[in-house]
Amino acid sequence: MNTFLNRFKPSSLKVKWALAAGSAIFLAFFLFSFFQYHAISKWMVDEEENNFGRVLDEITVFFKQRGPNIQLQDIYDSRDLMKQIAEKDQTIRILDHQGNQVLEIRGENESAFYVPFHPVREKSVTLIESEKNQMLIGKSPIRSNQFNGYIEIIQPLNRYEKIMKNLFWMMTITGVLALLISAIIGYFMAKSFVRPLNKLSETMRSIERKGFHERVEIVKAHDEISDLSQIFNKMMSEIEKSFQQQQQFVEDASHELRTPIQVLEGHLALLNRWGKKDPTILEESLQVSLEELERVKRLIGELLELSRADREKFDLQTVRANPQKVVDKVIRDFKFLHQEHTFLCLDELDHETMVTIMPRHLEQIMIILLDNAVKYSDSHSNIEIKLMNREDDVMIEVKDEGIGIPEEDLPKIFARFYRVDKARSREKGGYGLGLAIASKLIQNYNGEILALKNEPAGTIIRISLKYAY
Repeated sequence: MNTFLNRFKPSSLKVKWALAAGSAIFLAFFLFSFFQYHAISKWMVDEEENNFGRVLDEITVFFKQRGPNIQLQDIYDSRDLMKQIAEKDQTIRILDHQGNQVLEIRGENESAFYVPFHPVREKSVTLIESEKNQMLIGKSPIRSNQFNGYIEIIQPLNRYEKIMKNLFWMMTITGVLALLISAIIGYFMAKSFVRPLNKLSETMRSIERKGFHERVEIVKAHDEISDLSQIFNKMMSEIEKSFQQQQQFVEDASHELRTPIQVLEGHLALLNRWGKKDPTILEESLQVSLEELERVKRLIGELLELSRADREKFDLQTVRANPQKVVDKVIRDFKFLHQEHTFLCLDELDHETMVTIMPRHLEQIMIILLDNAVKYSDSHSNIEIKLMNREDDVMIEVKDEGIGIPEEDLPKIFARFYRVDKARSREKGGYGLGLAIASKLIQNYNGEILALKNEPAGTIIRISLKYAY
């Protein structure tokens, strides 16, 4: 049974939307028609009762005006008048005090009705419902010296039932037409609304076949689908960027690991051939192998740090650091570790300032910058750190008097694995990842990093970080 029903479940969003819209409109129309039908029914019954009561009152008043000496002949003589007063579908009867019929005036095309006799003391109107029809029965007493009896009026609600029957069929047909029209309109509206989703689906299939460069055409509709398209394009850009970063990570890691692995492989082969019998070769090969393993460990550590910097996202509204405290701590550590250098700190900040960055990341950036300054500077040289206020941010400069960087290489030093002098960088233990890590961390906080040439020698690395309010 479930399999049978599943075959008829609408798979298209257009069909679902059309059915939902049609059902909703039909339900609203049904409820409106239901209450309207019953309201009209009650109103018409009330109108019928009012008209019916007016006829009964007029006949009752007529006999009262004839005085207390009404005779049977007077009743017979009033036949024409009662015909004029009565409606065409009403039956009027005059009964004596025992319920015997004295006079009957029957409406056009009306059959005789049998109504059980019940004496009344005052005017009464009753609505009787049978299986086939409904009718109003009204009675009012006649009191005189010569005749005591009752006026009885019977009125089948033929007109009411005919009107209500026509109204029912009219509402039914209108409801069915409303359902069909609303379903058709809903289908075409859904088709229009779903068109951007179809484009999104086609783009996804194209991405599956061709790659991440495809994007969805943005329709300036200012609605949820337009927002969804923009979010999708942004997400695809992030995915493409992440994929390229991973690809670059693998390529860079493979390239940088190739040399130490080849060195290890060469020395292990040398050990296998000659090192077992020659202690000098054994000691030298083991020492070189350990050095290369240490280099591999450092390289992997820096690659993981860079990958972590690529992935990390922060709430820029909550992170903050005091640059003066962080810089002071890093300088104290470097003064202790590198006593052959002179570290100068020039704090030109007006007051204690907070910047938008996590303290550990600012500390990591300063360690990278000062470590580079120490590596590529001669002993007993000066390394200057300056903190300055600017209009929208805080600027930190690290200035050394080292070997410097050629002018044409300054924009490239923040690229991964880029080294100005590869031989000297390898000799110093560098892999060209430190500045790439620092640059990525600063970009994560919407900051800037810049390399400048120092005069007469050396390099200036300048970073800018936003104020934290």
